[in-house]
Amino acid sequence: MPFRGSLQDVRLFVAAYEEGSFTAAATRENSTQSGVSHHIRQLEMLLDVKLFVREKVGVTATPAADILYRRCIEMLRGIDEAANQVAHFAKGFQGSFTVGIIPALTHRIVAPALLRFTALHPNVKVRIVESFGSLLPQMVASGDVDFAISTLHGGETGIHARPLLSTPECLVSRVNRADEPPVTTAMPATPVNMAWASRMEGRRAAISACLAAHGTGIDAELEIDSALAMLDLVGRSDWKTVTPCLMIDPIADAQRFTIRPLRDPDVNFEIMLLERTSTVLTPEAELFVEIFTEEARRGTEDWIARFRDLGLM
Repeated sequence: MPFRGSLQDVRLFVAAYEEGSFTAAATRENSTQSGVSHHIRQLEMLLDVKLFVREKVGVTATPAADILYRRCIEMLRGIDEAANQVAHFAKGFQGSFTVGIIPALTHRIVAPALLRFTALHPNVKVRIVESFGSLLPQMVASGDVDFAISTLHGGETGIHARPLLSTPECLVSRVNRADEPPVTTAMPATPVNMAWASRMEGRRAAISACLAAHGTGIDAELEIDSALAMLDLVGRSDWKTVTPCLMIDPIADAQRFTIRPLRDPDVNFEIMLLERTSTVLTPEAELFVEIFTEEARRGTEDWIARFRDLGLM
């Protein structure tokens, strides 16, 4: 049968069982002897079983009480463990937000930013939506996301774009030889097969102009919706792509990819915060943006340091 007693019933029962006295249990639990007696009597009525034999001095537990005690101890311990775990969530902010992020920025930046943020504010519910930069302004305007981290597309009524960070764009190729450097400025001398991220028409024109300025033409082209699938394709074939440098890990990907920063003319990826002009971001959302930007800057600076060491910037 379902148990319909209260937590106070259980705590006073355990105290009476361990103390062997209603009076001692009352002292221990900051109650009264009559209060303990009432709760025990209520438990006995609910369970339809006698739990204690009342004696002149103290009480003696029945066999039924022995069984109930063992289970009650497990329950109280579980409640205390749960309370200790939940106490961790009491620190920091308590709200929620939904953020839209373009695929190029979700690969290496979201995870460390999210881990840092949730360590500080574990009771904030964060929902991350990956979507194309051309769609995110409308998603912000419609309220599908509270804000977005994207590159800048055409102006959208009611949307404010706040600059966060500029990071170099890089041509990414598969490493074909063991002695091939992970970073070079030497552009391919022959036309390349180019895999583009979907819906990046604005970036594509600047990238194509830079490649043409270095004598690199484009032969075949295709579009891929998934940033990870695109990198997988490049790592397995002669297809190439262009991504912000921070999407490539300078250590883990060094044996897999060669990257060429697009310079002269410089092509940079502008990371923007998109928010509704009529609302203000909550403090927890602002902090997430700050942490995300720090992680993106760290990923960019790792590459810029390498470029400078090689005299590429």
